[in-house]
Amino acid sequence: MRLRYLLVLIFAISLASIAASAQAVLHRGATVLISRHEPQPLQRAAADLVSDLHKVLGGKIRLVHSPAQAAPVTIWICLRRDVPHALPASHGWERLRLAELPHPWPGSPAHQAIVLSGSDTLGAIYAVYQFSRQFLHVDPMYWWTDHAPARRATVTVPAGYDETQAPVFRYRGFFINDEDLLTGWRPGTAQGADISLRVWNRIFETILRLKGNMVIPGTWIFPYERQIRLAVRRGLMVSQHHVNVLGLDTYRWPKKVPYLFTSNRRKLEDAWATAVSEYPRRMHAIWSVGYRGLNDYPFWLVDPNAPKTMAGRAAIIQQAIAAELRIIRRVHPHAPVILNTWQETGRFLLQGLLHKPKGVTLVWADDGHGIIQDHGHLSRGEGVYYHTMMIDGASNHLSELVPPATIQEELTRAVRAGATDYLVVNTSNTRPAPMTSEETMSIAWNPHPWLRHPHQSQYYVRRWDAREFGRRAAPAVARYEQAYFAAPAHYGPQPDQRMGDNFYYSSSRMLLVAMAQGRLQKPFPTFHGRPRFFSNWTALATHIEHHCQAALPRWQTAARRARAARSLVAPSRRQFYQANVFTQVTLNQQSNLMLLDITRAVLTRQPGQRLRWLQAALLAGNRARQALHAADYGKWKGFYTRGDWLVDVPLTLRLIHTVMGQLQGHRLNLNTLARAKDGGFAYHMITAYQGRQRTRFHPFTLTSSH
Repeated sequence: MRLRYLLVLIFAISLASIAASAQAVLHRGATVLISRHEPQPLQRAAADLVSDLHKVLGGKIRLVHSPAQAAPVTIWICLRRDVPHALPASHGWERLRLAELPHPWPGSPAHQAIVLSGSDTLGAIYAVYQFSRQFLHVDPMYWWTDHAPARRATVTVPAGYDETQAPVFRYRGFFINDEDLLTGWRPGTAQGADISLRVWNRIFETILRLKGNMVIPGTWIFPYERQIRLAVRRGLMVSQHHVNVLGLDTYRWPKKVPYLFTSNRRKLEDAWATAVSEYPRRMHAIWSVGYRGLNDYPFWLVDPNAPKTMAGRAAIIQQAIAAELRIIRRVHPHAPVILNTWQETGRFLLQGLLHKPKGVTLVWADDGHGIIQDHGHLSRGEGVYYHTMMIDGASNHLSELVPPATIQEELTRAVRAGATDYLVVNTSNTRPAPMTSEETMSIAWNPHPWLRHPHQSQYYVRRWDAREFGRRAAPAVARYEQAYFAAPAHYGPQPDQRMGDNFYYSSSRMLLVAMAQGRLQKPFPTFHGRPRFFSNWTALATHIEHHCQAALPRWQTAARRARAARSLVAPSRRQFYQANVFTQVTLNQQSNLMLLDITRAVLTRQPGQRLRWLQAALLAGNRARQALHAADYGKWKGFYTRGDWLVDVPLTLRLIHTVMGQLQGHRLNLNTLARAKDGGFAYHMITAYQGRQRTRFHPFTLTSSH
């Protein structure tokens, strides 16, 4: 009996030893193998993997191009060349494949290979980054979070490991929009781009690490700009937003040429056709159609010939879309086309005044606060345009705002409806909202955990906190985030009408300008025909004052929890904690207080008391500015302070100074007043690199590229 037990024990130990020896164990002598004939985007991903391996294993990881150069254990990246016969071919759209394979090549020094492949180029690229994330523990947003992976002596892949994944949303990516912070921090003027091409490359890498396949690379750009060509070289598709239809840079439309489809149709068609022709020839595009006026306003506000009825206006948009489709189909007969339901386009569709053309994907936009504006009409084959950041005078541009639970609820609603053809995430300058931006992309790739578990967003936040701040801090940071997302004041009756950081500063400047000009009792103006909700500025201030006052204890709770969690954060992650947590809660808490004090100044008629309230507002505003400065460390020096042209914290503080000086008998600083009323300054700065370039017109007949 004892002998039997001994034999069983020896046999078990032998099996364990065999299993251990069969594992693929990577160390600093490992190699990464990829044929020189593989696509260029895959070569770039291979270079990123070598960098990741070096961070984790140390030493010099060799990138080789022949099996004869491979180490005994090698990572084999393959798509078109020398694909192993032992593995069945991958099929489908962007399917990735990770597999451990013994004896991959007869006569090669390699005894084991970790095969990273896919059904197409992007599938293979995703396999590379999935390996980095799953086995090397590389944060997919590491460049934005400054998160270096832990050093290890070895990395082990189990024997026989074989995994395959494919996306649920067909098109997935970022819209880098209102990119003032990135432009001011790392301008690309010398390279003919708004943002440095090195930063654009990091943006594209991040999209690919999050398994995205497309990008809208900027707000007001020409089709021939260098970041577009760089996106193509990285393997991404390029799309356009709802104003720059067919890629036309409407911001650079010549001032003397009317942008009016009613009376200048031929000129618009020539410009659209020229824009299509100016894109890189081998680019895969997702074309956007639609028609709004210049500067993102309804066209009838500046078109004297526009119809007076909504049905007539919808008919003009329908005609413009038909013309754009003819231009696209002459050149790219099978390319994907989207129609964004932004503002009046969505309303006209819901009212039955506008109709989606055949072969066009309807893309429903959210309201900038996370609620998709489809009113229950999401359908199979449609898509979503979603914001984790937005500039609209009310939303967030410097900090997180949209609750993770809202993201889960809305995007899983789209998945259940089958509206999974398209998901673009407006991440603006990206760095201020990494957690929610990553969540949206995770759902785009694999929504099943979010569909199965109603509280998956809570699990996601806890895991994200553990990864970024350490397991010890994660529960406390999660409690802080619960308070943070519940803290904002509301500007309207709907639960999603939250005051984001942009609200505090745009509202403060409006109230201060009205105060300086003595217009507080004058009727509250309409904005491009939008209805007036308040009788005058004083009524608006009363409304804001009530809600900001109610939010004070909520922000105090969030700030207290942020302080309590700080000591639990891993020391190496405290700078990022400052930027991602403490800066953001302090910014919002102090900005809420600043706006509250400004409304109190508006509501008092005593000059001395008004001055004291403005002094208090200035003190709170300076604390908010100091919090932003505290986030500008290391490579991020100047991120929040060199290009803050849209929220514009410094301008708001100068305006408070100006109004205080006026109350003390000094002359009003008209330059500051003019800047406070200049809505185009930020975009002038963002597009300054374009110089005097303007929209180009080349009337010709386009020929098919197929």
